[in-house]
Amino acid sequence: MERHGRGRGGMRLPSGLGVSRYEGSSGSGRLGGTPKGKGKCFYCHREGHWKRDCLKKNNDEAKETSQHSQNSSATLAFTVLDHASNGWNQGQWILDSGASQHLCSTKGYYLPGTYREISQKAIEIVDGSKIAAVGIGEMSIGHLHLSGVLNVPQVGGNLISIARLNDSGYEVSFGMEACKISNKGIRLIAKREGNLYYLDEQLALDKANIGLATNKPKLVTHEVCHRRLGHRTLDEHTIQFLQARVSELLIECSKDMEKQKEICGTCAIGRQHREAITGTRENAVELLEVVHSDICGPMQVNTISGKRYFIIFIDERSGRIAITLLKAKSEALGAFQAYKMRAEKEAGKEIKAFKTDGGGEYINHQFKSYLRNCGIARRISPPYTPKNNGLAERANRMLMESARCMIADTELGKAF
Repeated sequence: MERHGRGRGGMRLPSGLGVSRYEGSSGSGRLGGTPKGKGKCFYCHREGHWKRDCLKKNNDEAKETSQHSQNSSATLAFTVLDHASNGWNQGQWILDSGASQHLCSTKGYYLPGTYREISQKAIEIVDGSKIAAVGIGEMSIGHLHLSGVLNVPQVGGNLISIARLNDSGYEVSFGMEACKISNKGIRLIAKREGNLYYLDEQLALDKANIGLATNKPKLVTHEVCHRRLGHRTLDEHTIQFLQARVSELLIECSKDMEKQKEICGTCAIGRQHREAITGTRENAVELLEVVHSDICGPMQVNTISGKRYFIIFIDERSGRIAITLLKAKSEALGAFQAYKMRAEKEAGKEIKAFKTDGGGEYINHQFKSYLRNCGIARRISPPYTPKNNGLAERANRMLMESARCMIADTELGKAF
């Protein structure tokens, strides 16, 4: 005989699925209510039971265990046998196209709260022997997230299954020297050593701590430095200038200089512009003799704090740029007042001239009165001639080009 109770949504359940356990308790006796002493399940987010008693959790774990038991006979030993004689470093991750599951030998690498023990499953390897999986969980290697990772202490190292990566939506491409793993802006490189591919971003905590303690400088390629600096032009003199001023910056640029002169595809997309009008003018000879300014915006996406514009101030003599984010153009006067106070204290001099375009944020009555009271001369470029305010316009272009190039290079959305 089946005993039924009313649950959420009017669903009727047979006895033995949690109804009978609440018999005799005080309250309405309805399954949909919250029994005394019970709270909200953090797995299915329903009230009336704890996570350890959740039926959905138990069913999901049973399905996952069943799935891994079906794959327990997969051939995973090709790289294991190849590396057994050389001594496998437990912190290394090797890509294996023959493995049907991810394998990890160290329990401490799993993400907190994801590891659970399972009944031992025998995995047969190439030489006919068997190794046992004793647990399963999730872990992260840099930006690479792995789920369903079996804990196999006897494997002596860590294997990443190419098939499981493909099932998770990652694209994997093998080359002569490296293997690339990519998915939605995530890019990882596994370098080839002998016949094996090792993932660069290792999870070994001992190696990570040693790297932080020694702070040993790492040699970077010209291409990597070019991308890190927002796709700015890097010639031999610029590299020498950077290395002389940045401690322990090592840029590899002497082997293939001709290849480095090739056009960067990302730069061709993000740095298109109209040619400037050249001419001669008198340059400032003192700090803060002339300050240039311009506002850029509105942007297509707001910042987290709701800012849509940015204003820049450039000292003509030193070339130093100051940037302030704005919610509206009407905040330009307040931004200039803050810049004036800070810059004059740092330089020990006063601003003598202020050059801008004829935008309403600069030529309103309040801005005019403030400049007149401070004794600052105004220099306004003619209408529809942004090239006459070239210093500020070029700075704006440089900032926008760098931002566009980095977004295009990382394949991120405009919100970043």
